[in-house]
Amino acid sequence: MDFEQITGGYVAVDGTKIYYDRLGEGPPLVCIHTAGSCSMQYHEIMPLLARAGFRVIALDLPGHGKSLPVNWQPFRRMRDYGEFVWRFIEKVCGDEKPVVLGCSIGGNMATDLAAYHSDGLKAAIAMAGGAKVPGFPIAEREEPHASPGWSYFMEVGCVASSHHPMRPGKDVELQWLHRFAPQQVAIADLQCWADHDVVDKMADVSCPYLNVRGEADFFVDDAMVTNTLKNIPQGLGEAVFLEGIGHYPHFEQPERIAALALDFLKRRGIC
Repeated sequence: MDFEQITGGYVAVDGTKIYYDRLGEGPPLVCIHTAGSCSMQYHEIMPLLARAGFRVIALDLPGHGKSLPVNWQPFRRMRDYGEFVWRFIEKVCGDEKPVVLGCSIGGNMATDLAAYHSDGLKAAIAMAGGAKVPGFPIAEREEPHASPGWSYFMEVGCVASSHHPMRPGKDVELQWLHRFAPQQVAIADLQCWADHDVVDKMADVSCPYLNVRGEADFFVDDAMVTNTLKNIPQGLGEAVFLEGIGHYPHFEQPERIAALALDFLKRRGIC
């Protein structure tokens, strides 16, 4: 029940009320959740990272969980989304350089931040995301009347893209954690996923970068990881391909992912 030690707070970013969970003391480590979800997705892994000496911060992206949207509209471009999260980081972390860790759209966002704000980061860890990912047309589903079955589609997709068998009850929890954003916001998240392309910009990465892909994740493939790493300056980029894991590594196997992340950060002299 380590999650009972997690506390919450609010910060104003661009005049918008943004919620975040926090746990631990030490240098900041910022966690970015997946499309249509919220900060609770990181509750199992947060104590593991906090015990290693990090101040772990997991935000609710705008329009998700307990955060309000910016100007009452979702983001539809990853660049805009990434810059908003960078302003959140500046507000919450101050002069401290954080590690950023994200999954899916959060993995894309961690990659975007590494491409555009490496000088302000200690490291970036992207799970189930990268510099450019396969997209699919989805904008027409944004209005509930146009896609009344969206919630079912979203919940079935998140479970199907995980590795099976899952721990008992984890499938239901994963479905529930994708009920924390309106349909418009969740679909706009996926528009950001499809819009994202920083392949050429990865040449500007100057902080350690780790890309994590689970073998059961059908949303991404090995070629995407190779494409992400190809332009990163030599010695800064790493990739790991994991058996027995799908699209939500930190949620499916938090102990394994915490150990992997901490090993990477130790080898890079960050913890």
